[in-house]
Amino acid sequence: MGTVTAGREAELLVEARVRAALPRKDGYRVFANVAWTGRTRDHGQLTGGEADLVIAHPELGILVVETKAGEIRRDAEGRWWAGRHELKPDPFEQAKRNLHALLGKLSELPDRPADFQPIAGHAVALPDVDLASAGASLRLLGPNVVPGLILDHEAFADHDNAATRHAVDRAFATWADGAANRRPPGPDGVQLIEDILETPVVLKSLLKSEILDGDRAVLQLTDNQYRVLRGLERNRRVQIVGAAGTGKTLLAAEKARKLAREGFETLLVCFNQPLARLLTELTASTAAERGRLTVSTFHQLCEDLATEAAILPPKPEPPTREWWDGILPNALLAAIDKLGWRFHAIVVDEGQDFTADWFDALQLLLAEPKDDVFYVFHDPAQAIFRDDAVEGLGLTTFALEENCRNPEPVHEFAMGHAPDAPPTTVVRADGRPVERIEAAPGAETIEALRVVLHRLRADEHVPPWQIAVLTGARLEESEVWRQRKYGNEVLWNGQVDDAGRNTGVGARAVVETPSDAILCDSIRRFKGLERPVVILVELDAADPRAERLLYVGASRATQHLVVIGSAGA
Repeated sequence: MGTVTAGREAELLVEARVRAALPRKDGYRVFANVAWTGRTRDHGQLTGGEADLVIAHPELGILVVETKAGEIRRDAEGRWWAGRHELKPDPFEQAKRNLHALLGKLSELPDRPADFQPIAGHAVALPDVDLASAGASLRLLGPNVVPGLILDHEAFADHDNAATRHAVDRAFATWADGAANRRPPGPDGVQLIEDILETPVVLKSLLKSEILDGDRAVLQLTDNQYRVLRGLERNRRVQIVGAAGTGKTLLAAEKARKLAREGFETLLVCFNQPLARLLTELTASTAAERGRLTVSTFHQLCEDLATEAAILPPKPEPPTREWWDGILPNALLAAIDKLGWRFHAIVVDEGQDFTADWFDALQLLLAEPKDDVFYVFHDPAQAIFRDDAVEGLGLTTFALEENCRNPEPVHEFAMGHAPDAPPTTVVRADGRPVERIEAAPGAETIEALRVVLHRLRADEHVPPWQIAVLTGARLEESEVWRQRKYGNEVLWNGQVDDAGRNTGVGARAVVETPSDAILCDSIRRFKGLERPVVILVELDAADPRAERLLYVGASRATQHLVVIGSAGA
């Protein structure tokens, strides 16, 4: 654990005393060490802010508190000092600026009432200063210092909740006295503040199967994940790097939801259609309730905007590599020239699949390409299609360091095939050993898969929707896919035909896997997704990407992993 500074100790003390004195049952909401991202400019600067403490009450108003530790004084030249450290700006000016920034953020929210003008003010907590001993010298602190807005040592006496509550309520009353044109925020106003400042500690599960089985529908965030989410509030342009299983997709969806709730026109974009469908599902309620949230694959985005701009060339059948790699990205650039910007925030999931040119094009969709919110979640070790270009974007880096998805045996197997993966600690100590079944390509692999599927379904009663068969080959080259029927079990994929060729159906139009069928897909297309049971087949040891494919494929399993292949694969 890092060293806690005196300033941080003071903030923690003030937070603890205030939370104890102002319980939620009495209507108070306390938000500590918070930050928010603005989407408008103020005198040329993009808005945003942070505060040590924000206290909200439906009847009393909003109070932004700045905390300073140690001996605080003001010299004859009007400079403020904490010990030998000069405070710029002074605590009261800083609290005032933070309040102004928060009110500015609230004014941006499209869901706020038109007449929303809440009672609001600022205060300063000085837990190491005793105002009673200052006497007449108190006036020397300057004209912007109001004694009623100072929470001093006496307000935080040990176990004296009454003193803390009295000091806070006195500060609320000071601002209410001069608020003729303002009104209490009410419950709806407090909810608006909570939407901005609250970082969730639980999120919806990614697994439909968990919900269908009546297990956990939410996931507890780790401290690492929570810190990353909080850190994003203070930074507009960030790369979030993490190995498989660290929760990148979960956090990307949550961040996109929050940005949309705060009034940002938000794009959540990825490479693969199956992942786009999952992201659409995870964000559907926010998109329906608030709008302002677009979920798309990169190529679907190119098609949609080029169609809107009436510049999309005829689509070849079947689509060629040039269509995906050249024609569509160029059509996006032409559409941007014609249509202009679309978004205040862009969140990219599985960013290692994007080229540098694609990132450049995406940023042109922002109102302020160099300053608006741009988050990229990625894992360099999963760069199968092309080299990871994220590092060249010059973004601030946050790291996800805990694998929450895979049981320990699966985690160790996957990481053993990815020496360049970001360092990761496994959280789950449970799980069966990885099951290795030796089988030659072709008929032996097909028979081994039939036996495994029969055992899982008939003997272990695993529902079909909890199983994924992932091949190292492309589906149009896969003998496993061409077989399709394995005893009573049928493999299914709604995006390809019987020959494994992509049907060209957009991500939004693909039918969900039937409840009695088992999904079969390529490892490449299943990135970002997961299933309780994953069976890997058709891994070619001669493929230069074999190790990466094993890492990506194995890390999709949340409970059990089966690998079918020849001894050298």
